[in-house]
Amino acid sequence: MTTIVLGGTGFIGLHAAQEILDKGERVVLTTHRRNHETPAVRAAVERGDAVIEPVDISDKEQLFALVAKHRPDSILDITGYPPKELSPAQEISTRISNYVNMFEAAREYDVPRLTLTSSFDVYYGLDAALMPFREDQLVPLQEAEDNYMVQSWAKKTLEVVASMYRRQTGLRIVTVRPSGAYGPMYRTFLNVPSRLVRAAARGEAPDFSDRVDGVPLAEFGYDQLYVKDVGRAISAVHLEPKPKHTIYNVGAGEVLTNGRVLEAVQKAVPGFGCELAERAPGSELPLGMVVDTTRIREEFGFAPRYSVDEAVAEYVDWLRANPI
Repeated sequence: MTTIVLGGTGFIGLHAAQEILDKGERVVLTTHRRNHETPAVRAAVERGDAVIEPVDISDKEQLFALVAKHRPDSILDITGYPPKELSPAQEISTRISNYVNMFEAAREYDVPRLTLTSSFDVYYGLDAALMPFREDQLVPLQEAEDNYMVQSWAKKTLEVVASMYRRQTGLRIVTVRPSGAYGPMYRTFLNVPSRLVRAAARGEAPDFSDRVDGVPLAEFGYDQLYVKDVGRAISAVHLEPKPKHTIYNVGAGEVLTNGRVLEAVQKAVPGFGCELAERAPGSELPLGMVVDTTRIREEFGFAPRYSVDEAVAEYVDWLRANPI
């Protein structure tokens, strides 16, 4: 059995691909602008269990040639794009053409299963009173404001286009909506856990000078999972030949606060000095999204294997061995 993992050399892609390899499947990992590998993936390539292919999925001919060459039993899409990198017109054109190329390649070559990685960003704009957000809730098209870290329009568009293809072509498409993720191979260092862990691993104070809101609030947080748990959850959904639903949340089902992460970092690196901001009396705490994980928990028995302390300790060790 062969799975093509689009974006397989990226942050989440590498961990999901490893889980699929561990289940005995052959994996084709695609790379575009960055080609990162883990020792385990490198060993799988040397054994012939994995292949790394350079592909730009915005190029229809390249993508079709890849699928024609490997004739996969399934495709797992975990491609990602930095927000606001392109102009609105370019971003809309590129993302939608990417989606269409992917669906058309699966349709043209009769790929039995296609799993898409969306995001809990699709819930952006819903009232906090509705949390934890469920897969069957209606998500808003209208949003009051933009958010640099949230790519809700792109993920909502992906799901709308996927739903149309599912209805009109019969493609077997399943969508996963991961919450936030942190851990090894994360290279943008946009989220707070990564900044705290990297600073501790380097023995220096964390730098928050480029953040619009400055030093993060200790009380603020949102649903976040260690990336190895994210990869395990996504692969479990992807490898199931007959899932009961077409959409699954992937998350912890609870808020991980910045203060709790700092506590874990200080356990892993005693003496690490850092002070997070405290909320002013009477001020409102920003919305920290949390997803309902009933579906994936009941159908797949999924629960995080890593506690926050275990995840942070392992992440510290990884960054010390792989300074970036």
